[in-house]
Amino acid sequence: MRKRAIYHFIGTIILLALGSSIKAQDHLIGPTLSYQFQKGSIVKTGAYFAFPLTGDHILRADATANFTWTQKKFAVIPEAAITYYPQTYVLTPFVRAEVTPYTLTPKLGISLATLLDLDFGYGFSINDKKDYRPIKGFAVSLRFSIPLNYRINM
Repeated sequence: MRKRAIYHFIGTIILLALGSSIKAQDHLIGPTLSYQFQKGSIVKTGAYFAFPLTGDHILRADATANFTWTQKKFAVIPEAAITYYPQTYVLTPFVRAEVTPYTLTPKLGISLATLLDLDFGYGFSINDKKDYRPIKGFAVSLRFSIPLNYRINM
């Protein structure tokens, strides 16, 4: 069953990359799941909303819950993020900003059809979490986004 899901995912990526009759969406919505390392491991889950600005430019907003076990303590930290994709190629660069009640993290990354993102950034401490050292520093993330409303027009 797991192998079938992997093949389905790869097939979807190939269709998106090679399909000449794939049309742009008015907007995309769906869940996200990601892993981030920043002063410890963080698993993020949430939802996103993406829409075209002009031409091939895409703006995306995310709301996530960060589940972390750092400094030998478990915490759930809310997060909001905004991502700008300046083009919609199969591999495209992007800029992103994430904010929690404790950290502001600007990032740069590369995206595979906006389905799989890899980004790097630096988190700046804006507030201290009680009983935690400041949550700041270098961050690297891998994010999976699953569009629930995509259409392939053939």
